[in-house]
Amino acid sequence: MFRLRCLAILLLAACASARTTAHEDDALHAVHNALFESFIPVDQPGIDPELEARFTSVRDGIWASASNSVEFRRLLLPLLDLRSFGKSCGMTRALNKSGSVSFAELSPVERQHVLLMLSTCDLNQHRILAMTLRYFYIGHTYEPLQEGIAGVDLNLAAPRNWIDAHRPSLPTMRLRFDPAAHEVSSVGGPIDYLIVGSGPAGSVLAHELRRGGKRVLLVERGSLIVPGSMQTRMIGDLLDSRRSVDGGIIIHNGMAVGGGTQVNVDLCFAPTLPAVQTHIDMWRNAGRIGTADFTYEQMAAAYRWVRSAIGTRSVADLEINRNNRVLWDGAVREGLHPQLYDLNTYPPGKSPYPVTDKRSSESQLLLDALEDTKNPLLLLPDADVRRVLFDAEEQTPRAIGIEVRTRSPFASPGAMPDPNHLGIPADTTVLIHARTIILCAGALGSPTILLRSRVANDNIGRGVVLHPSMPIIGKFDNVIDALDGTQASVYVGDRLVQRGYALESMAAEPEYVAIMSPGTPEHTLSMIESFRHLAGFGVMLVDTPNPDNRLTVDADGEPVVNYQICSADKARFREGIKEAVRVMFQGGAREVYLPTFEKVVPSTQADAVESVVVTNIREAETAAEGLQFIPNETILTSAHMQATDKMGASPSDSVVGRDFHVWGTRNLYVVDGSVFPTSVGANPMQTIYTVAKIFADRASTMAQHQ
Repeated sequence: MFRLRCLAILLLAACASARTTAHEDDALHAVHNALFESFIPVDQPGIDPELEARFTSVRDGIWASASNSVEFRRLLLPLLDLRSFGKSCGMTRALNKSGSVSFAELSPVERQHVLLMLSTCDLNQHRILAMTLRYFYIGHTYEPLQEGIAGVDLNLAAPRNWIDAHRPSLPTMRLRFDPAAHEVSSVGGPIDYLIVGSGPAGSVLAHELRRGGKRVLLVERGSLIVPGSMQTRMIGDLLDSRRSVDGGIIIHNGMAVGGGTQVNVDLCFAPTLPAVQTHIDMWRNAGRIGTADFTYEQMAAAYRWVRSAIGTRSVADLEINRNNRVLWDGAVREGLHPQLYDLNTYPPGKSPYPVTDKRSSESQLLLDALEDTKNPLLLLPDADVRRVLFDAEEQTPRAIGIEVRTRSPFASPGAMPDPNHLGIPADTTVLIHARTIILCAGALGSPTILLRSRVANDNIGRGVVLHPSMPIIGKFDNVIDALDGTQASVYVGDRLVQRGYALESMAAEPEYVAIMSPGTPEHTLSMIESFRHLAGFGVMLVDTPNPDNRLTVDADGEPVVNYQICSADKARFREGIKEAVRVMFQGGAREVYLPTFEKVVPSTQADAVESVVVTNIREAETAAEGLQFIPNETILTSAHMQATDKMGASPSDSVVGRDFHVWGTRNLYVVDGSVFPTSVGANPMQTIYTVAKIFADRASTMAQHQ
């Protein structure tokens, strides 16, 4: 499952030394220690001395590694004097002291009161601060300790000797770097297709377009990974994780060669399913696509290729583990109709890898293309595309290349830095020219590049949809061991077409469970300690496009996502959450936890952020009905961003035409989930693969007739 620790890492992005006095340094250190003890029960009565020592070691290690970070220090500075918050959050009790009041000077009870006031403040900026602090300290503390506390082995990385023995032997890459011109070019001649982004769409295009003898370069922001070398689903460094502007939803995107296919849970919804076909019909009826575009027959034919190429398989009944069995049995008792997923994974016992069963687009499509000695795919990883280059002298600007900023590769034995041996330092800006540019950087990356490139179209980024999701966690008397066997096999799609939500199996590491069950430090620790008795699945909402929900870029050209759930979607979401909680209890749960500290249950601890724990269906339904989805009080996630470069028949309401070309440009295309006019109606990965195959076939046909 997606690791939330990377959100905290974002706070440490600026690592320049902060010039402060020794007095302020000591004061910040004291605030850090006080915050740590407010989120981690380091001084809990009766705590195991060995665990206490490990907590203390982590606390000191965080300070040693983060104390010189400007962003980390900025995070702590407001807590040096709580008077800076005024009385906006009702902190009068903490401020009834003379002079300045540091968080570190308060008693443990007063500290919990301050965090509660910040977490439930009417001012969202203070709630953002409280939630950010929580992510940071819980994530950084439990990530290195979770296996020992929970009694599990996550098996995150293959042995070094296995990695070395299975490192792909790539042919000499046919790229060169001219440091004087700051330009990367192909040794063999002009680049025919330059593809930005190596997720499901980019991988299909890279694999297929070069088969006709064309010279294809694939550029990817993330690193190249030795297939099977790590459990990529649980590696936070392979994710781009960010929050919406109001902090209300955590948005995940893959950041490695293979994109989202490298980090997702591999759940496959075929584009021929009714939920997807219903939305495609809506696009056709609205005139967004033509009558002959994406017909059932086209999608079915292309999807047969996808299944074969990726190795999509149907799950067997025997693969339902105890975690997924909870969802299956609970759904049946609730009168629903659970189904088995298709997965992009190897069957049990058939994976060639020691730590994962994943089939990603990297392993299934790109590796063969890279190893082709006759016409190998050209690949440039660790390269952040900043903008598209245009020949502005032409009446309709023609795309002629891209500007790239190089990045430091992922520091791991399983990563393959600089496969081209170009020796370009990190943070170097280079240019790459090509005949045709195809953006496949996803619903986050593609509109960001178009906006940086100053493409004149006010529809770019408008109407973003996210598929907000909420995990439902249940505690059982019996051992569940959610990470055993095939981790995801069951879903419930009864309401997907009519009500727009689904219940989907999930499994996550203990750290994720701790993040997703807000509460006292003791509660957080208890969630990890009881991890083997926890089951979980998620409620995924198919949200409604809203033009006010929009991706923009800030002054530095970085993406910013403004997003709020509309009232009608909130009502459907509550309905789905109530049903999910009923299913969890029907599956045998003793307690159910919701990822919120909105006051939807009677409070028993007035001075601390309290977990929402319900023990029966009636209590749970009352709690779910009371949810307002207040940003930074309720935790929602998203892994399915779509619809930021909508397809249509006119530039007045779309970004790309029905042939995927970007309106107002030549030789520039977008092919990924961003072109969907709305949500595709289900998990979008398989539909993205399929649409990319249709585009690749069209492009290959056109190339043959040129």
